[in-house]
Amino acid sequence: MTYVTATNMITQFGAEEIAQRSDRGLPRLITPELLTAAATGEDLSGYTVDEQAAVAAALSLINSKLLDAESTVNGFLSGRYSVPLVTVPRLVMTITCDLTRYALYDDMATEAISNRNADALKLLKSISKGEISLGIDSDGNKPKANDGAQLVSNGRVFSRQDGGFI
Repeated sequence: MTYVTATNMITQFGAEEIAQRSDRGLPRLITPELLTAAATGEDLSGYTVDEQAAVAAALSLINSKLLDAESTVNGFLSGRYSVPLVTVPRLVMTITCDLTRYALYDDMATEAISNRNADALKLLKSISKGEISLGIDSDGNKPKANDGAQLVSNGRVFSRQDGGFI
């Protein structure tokens, strides 16, 4: 099970940034629109053969970096949870996105992106130590909530036979 898709990356960081980071060819052929269309499975027949090949390579790169990030996440979580997780908490998605984004930048990551990557790794360490809970059980399932109202009584205090308050 994948925690994050290329579409999630585009939603999280914007199509323009992900297109720039994933297009390794020169000249750059991938536009944000082309990447979004390819990631969502739209018809690419309106694009040139070179553009289609470039976007296929870009999606392959993104998916490879996503798998690397998910492997890192699973490595940290495997001590506490059954991986891959059945229910993917938003925190795990965010961490996976940050790790993937950092990997897409290679050695050209900005300070902000490097800091987000370091923060994601710190969060994973805290989760693996049990300092932070993902809100799921050890099998990766979200536990059933028992948040219904309950009325508990120790019995009657007053009754007709006891005479009441007076």
